[in-house]
Amino acid sequence: MYVKTEAIVLSSIRYNEADLIVKCYTQSNGLLSFMVKGVLKSKKGKLKASLFQTFSLLHIETRVNTKGQLNYFKDIQVSNPLNNLQTNVYKATLAMFLAEILNIVIYEEEKNEDLFNFIKKYILWLEKAENYANFHLSFLVKLTLHLGFYPQYNHHEHERYFNIQEGYFEAFESKFCLNQDFSSIFQKLIAQSLEDFQNYVLPKTTRLKLLEVVMSYYKFQIESFRKPKSLEVIKNIFDS
Repeated sequence: MYVKTEAIVLSSIRYNEADLIVKCYTQSNGLLSFMVKGVLKSKKGKLKASLFQTFSLLHIETRVNTKGQLNYFKDIQVSNPLNNLQTNVYKATLAMFLAEILNIVIYEEEKNEDLFNFIKKYILWLEKAENYANFHLSFLVKLTLHLGFYPQYNHHEHERYFNIQEGYFEAFESKFCLNQDFSSIFQKLIAQSLEDFQNYVLPKTTRLKLLEVVMSYYKFQIESFRKPKSLEVIKNIFDS
């Protein structure tokens, strides 16, 4: 049976001389991988390599293979053009980094419409945004809500230290706690919306340190988590 669904491109990897293996997060079936034959050499074919840039938003039709094999596109169209995101070097780098995170933490082929809508909403926001320096921090923390380890915050004034191993705030500083300043910033990350947190001014060094904190939090919560290769690229490009 063929399925029509929206899809978000998470990665595309060259296979042989002319083919791509494309991994998408779909609204209907979760994570799916596709073989795209001859797309890197064909000039006349309907499918173009440009369709499979990171975070491309697509309408696709496919026959979902239930035996763990690669799928093939029957039809494909762009649902939302992302001209700004895919041509702006800073936004494109953010997309590459966050897509790599998603490739690490999403590994089940099952429908999760809330997660799909979350990712799509953030992509569309980034496409239009002019101020997005804190975008990746907000994305990563809000993503944990869909991964099952959203930080606990009870709004108690005496709980001033965030424990990155346990995922909650404590009254006293212990081994895995952030200091009070970073705990305060982390509290804002949890409590504020994406739009509000973009207006929160952070020095570059603080933002980079906070990103390391978020990566450590992921590592504590997901045993198989590994730091993405593009983390160093993010550090370099946003420290320039």
